[in-house]
Amino acid sequence: MKRLEGKNAVVTGAASGVGRAASLLFAREGAAVACVDIDAEMGAETADMVKDEGGNAVFVETDLTDPAAIDDMARTCMAWQPVLHVLFNNAGVAERAAFDDISLEDWDRQVAVNLTAPFLCSQKLLPALKAAKGAAIIHHGSIDGVLGNPTLVAYSAAKGGLQPLTHVMGYWLAPHGIRVNCINSGALRESKQGIPVRLNRDNRAGQPMSDVQRRATPMARPGYVEEAADAALFLASDESSYVNGSVITLDGGRTGLTPGTF
Repeated sequence: MKRLEGKNAVVTGAASGVGRAASLLFAREGAAVACVDIDAEMGAETADMVKDEGGNAVFVETDLTDPAAIDDMARTCMAWQPVLHVLFNNAGVAERAAFDDISLEDWDRQVAVNLTAPFLCSQKLLPALKAAKGAAIIHHGSIDGVLGNPTLVAYSAAKGGLQPLTHVMGYWLAPHGIRVNCINSGALRESKQGIPVRLNRDNRAGQPMSDVQRRATPMARPGYVEEAADAALFLASDESSYVNGSVITLDGGRTGLTPGTF
């Protein structure tokens, strides 16, 4: 039996990267998927890819920096499916800059997409998630949100907020049968299916994993977006029925070691 048979899911950042991989995987495992993204062309393409495989999908164009747009997205998704079983808060944006070069506008944008949007999407979709009588919310965090990346200041701070948010949401929503967990990923730079990875300029330019990152990663390779989608599927499915308020690290072992000791 398919692991998400008969379930309905919402995936943000579905136009590319982990969002597209998860949308396709969730659909292949039986879920109907609402693909949410600001990129109308590629977001619709993801939904069409699901449909081409015989799945059920809808695209919802949404600017996650705009609370009013999130309200509209939630209303659209709940009109499409009044009961939602999975919300994958995957959308992210990361731009490199030195601390003293970050504008308030860029800071606000990265905090809005990486931290405020997961909070608002979860809150606004809550009626449909409660109606499922057993649902899963998954945040897509980052190891940079734990240790801090000096070149990704705003991104690190925003992703860092997802960890306590996961814990406290897991507490508040458990009585409603809603589990809340987070995936902290490392360098996801490749795809087994040719899915474009566009989190930051390095990804968009197709730059490979740096030698420094490779040496710091015991598995000595970057992650595939499909591997993050697999982790999200586990957290979305009944296989993780007793996992709540937890953070799963997906980084090839990079943060399992003390820096500077090897």
